[in-house]
Amino acid sequence: MGVAALVLGIVGLIVAIIPFLGMYALPLTLLALIFGGLGMRKAPKGLATAGLVLGLIGSCLGGYWVHASHEVSAALQKELDKDPHVVNAAGLEH
Repeated sequence: MGVAALVLGIVGLIVAIIPFLGMYALPLTLLALIFGGLGMRKAPKGLATAGLVLGLIGSCLGGYWVHASHEVSAALQKELDKDPHVVNAAGLEH
């Protein structure tokens, strides 16, 4: 379990660092947290602890990107609602 937590934590953290792609790291980092927690029950706890920490950091970064993309989406929608003659990306008037 510790090795799985570490691998998922490393991959999740790498994906979480990439701007606006980091939200897709949440499943990996949450699995790293689960496997790290389960791995803490067994004798060698080093890899499980590392996976748990990386999963926690990656989950925080992924949560930040979810929040950031929601804020950007809300700001864009507010701007579109403000001016009815704004043309959207498809070329259709809003």
